[in-house]
Amino acid sequence: MIKNIVFDLGNVIIRWDPNYIISQYTDNPEIHNELYEKIFASPYWLAFDTGNLTREEVIRNIQKTTSYKYYNIIVDIVYYWYQHCPMIDGMESLVKELKEQGHNIYLLSNTNIHFDEYKDTLPIMKYFDGYYISAIKKLIKPHREIYEDFLKEFNLQAEECIFIDDIKQNIKGAKKVGIDGYQFDGNIEALKNYIKNTKNMHAP
Repeated sequence: MIKNIVFDLGNVIIRWDPNYIISQYTDNPEIHNELYEKIFASPYWLAFDTGNLTREEVIRNIQKTTSYKYYNIIVDIVYYWYQHCPMIDGMESLVKELKEQGHNIYLLSNTNIHFDEYKDTLPIMKYFDGYYISAIKKLIKPHREIYEDFLKEFNLQAEECIFIDDIKQNIKGAKKVGIDGYQFDGNIEALKNYIKNTKNMHAP
């Protein structure tokens, strides 16, 4: 019996597109490419998500690799990237429907420790029973430990959960600990049908 629906954040709840984020700051292809490489493709951004660098350390390390003229852009992106990540169409209504059916709703995301600063800008979060942030625990998907710790954190049984993520490796990681998984590709109707047709899928 599936009692708990677990959602990823980026490209499941909100649109996560580093190129789109950077496009809000420059239309120069060379600057765009440099900012992408120095910010999102850097080891510092990953260390941000794993909780191994503070926001200030991320900014300082990125700034060392770029021109001083990009300083304000770097600061703004590191602090306010989420302002350029709109909600995925149809996801809020689906989550609301699942909640009304009696399911518990959780978030499991690879993101930094500052989630509390912007979660209230996401109306969908009012339907969630809990959220698990990688940087707070210093664990990251798709490693087995993060799924095990997530289950322990909320006292959940793996066989009673389904995990929705856009990345195949993250789904594989969840399945290794017995959590059913669905790779979301933006098709809300396909996701609805999967949930509806999942064996033993019903409200607790």
